[in-house]
Amino acid sequence: MMFLIVLSILLNLVALFAIILLYVRQNRLLALDNQQKRRVTEMEELMSAYMEELKEENDAFLLSLAKDEPVNEERETVPSKVRKKAMEAYQSVPSIDPSDHSDEAEPAEPDMVSMYRAGASIDEIARAAGVGRTEVELFLKFNRTTE
Repeated sequence: MMFLIVLSILLNLVALFAIILLYVRQNRLLALDNQQKRRVTEMEELMSAYMEELKEENDAFLLSLAKDEPVNEERETVPSKVRKKAMEAYQSVPSIDPSDHSDEAEPAEPDMVSMYRAGASIDEIARAAGVGRTEVELFLKFNRTTE
């Protein structure tokens, strides 16, 4: 009989513990839900304020465009002048002949390797070849992998 009373008390304690645990979890879930709703409303307020600010800027821009109608015509001619200058510069550049294999970097390449093997520093090689230090480092790295 004593065993059943102890068992009943233990089961009641376990049930009470489970009820308390569920209550705490429910409160935590409700708190997270409220926090999420608060964040959503804050985000909506921020977005509406941002949209209102953009609308005001667009209205101000449209008003400034309406006042400066002649300036728009000048702005349309500017790109054509820029295009003409770009076309002139593009046409004035000499074309590269693909059959021409004379490359200025090729004669310096064996010098870079021989200088590096002779113990010259990368800075000295870069000064002698007339190229940047990074370019010399890259060339030497690629040259080591091909050998």
